[in-house]
Amino acid sequence: MLKSKKLRILALSTIATSFFAIQNAEAATYTVQKGDTLSKIAQSHQVTIQDIKKWNNLSKDTIYVAQKLEITKQATAETGKPSKPATTTPSKPSTAVHTVAKGDTLSKIAKQYNVTIKEIKEWNGIENDTIYIGQVLKISPVAVVPEDDTVHNNVTTDTGTPSKVTTKDPTANGQAIYKKTVEVANTLIGTPYLYGGNTPEGLDCSGFIYYAFNQSGVKIARDSSEGYFNGNTTHVKNPVPGDLVFFENTYKEGISHMGIYLGNNKFIHAGTDGVELSDVTYSYWSTRLVGYKRFDTVK
Repeated sequence: MLKSKKLRILALSTIATSFFAIQNAEAATYTVQKGDTLSKIAQSHQVTIQDIKKWNNLSKDTIYVAQKLEITKQATAETGKPSKPATTTPSKPSTAVHTVAKGDTLSKIAKQYNVTIKEIKEWNGIENDTIYIGQVLKISPVAVVPEDDTVHNNVTTDTGTPSKVTTKDPTANGQAIYKKTVEVANTLIGTPYLYGGNTPEGLDCSGFIYYAFNQSGVKIARDSSEGYFNGNTTHVKNPVPGDLVFFENTYKEGISHMGIYLGNNKFIHAGTDGVELSDVTYSYWSTRLVGYKRFDTVK
């Protein structure tokens, strides 16, 4: 009788332990790595950006290297029956697009979405295997790539009407320069802010531009954001990843901040918290956006 009672107690303890283990498993966390964006993390864990922001009380899309993020909803006392497991054979998406992140290849993206490289190339009019960070790719024949927000068309402000405006994309050589520049910029995420800094030890916004472009082969002199804006640059009507983005009235009046556009409304810059990713449609930035420019040496 005593032995039977001990067995029942052991069985109940095992069940209880399993129950709490399941609850804890639902509260997984993710540590932000260099090159990560909320979009990339959401896709990797099959959740939405809105979910991640809600679970972590984020008011904007900015994240930081080594930041801990909840990527599944916390279990509660009211947790009912476990959800049905996902099917092991994913179906092809009908309307999705993918923003190219650091480390992506056509092969990797095709495998992620259960499509072929040939299909991705056909849907996006790609002739070779070259893709760029920030590039938005259709991953179904009916997908629609979101048009740039209207703030991208701001090429006139109180600073006056630009004398030079281009609607053309860079040449193959210019795209290669931009690809290298964006790669360098991504390696600097998390670098601390340092006024006047222009090395990986510490960077300010214009020092970040100086370092990233010189590392990619574009020899430019060290200047301020205003200096780059008024220097040998051309306004861009339709920005592409790698173009410069300028802001005004941040810590002083007039042109006072800049970054590198990544596509899909995102840009990378040296903010007061260090090199980070931000969104031009976020209210703080959209109300201060001046426009986009391109160094004249990038053809």
